[in-house]
Amino acid sequence: MMTQPIQMFENLTSETSPAGGNVAKTNKTNLSFEERRMLELRARYARAEMLADGLADGLVWLGRQFKRLIAAIKADFKLRAAETQLFRMSDRELADIGLCRADIHFAVRETAQGVMPEIDHVTHSALPANENLRRVA
Repeated sequence: MMTQPIQMFENLTSETSPAGGNVAKTNKTNLSFEERRMLELRARYARAEMLADGLADGLVWLGRQFKRLIAAIKADFKLRAAETQLFRMSDRELADIGLCRADIHFAVRETAQGVMPEIDHVTHSALPANENLRRVA
């Protein structure tokens, strides 16, 4: 395999040069070497700052998502503990508070979502979650 010799192009035409012609011959900016170096340095710092800000924002977002996940897991454990406690009760104890075994999951989840049980103001007892069972009984 033969290698090609390095070719030097001294006079670039406008077709091969960047927009504005040959920059080496016509220095339109008239910036000194030191000014160019400082400009490049500021651009590097700006890029690094932008990258650092994006990374910091991403880490903050991940931290918030992690906190939300932990809070959701803790809430789920509390709900499961409440369900377990109700399932350990006898049918008579559940009837005293106006629940049957089929209503336990619904009653615990609805209470956790902010729906409070309805209290009968005459008898001062909680109405069951499933009204159909009360009508049959």
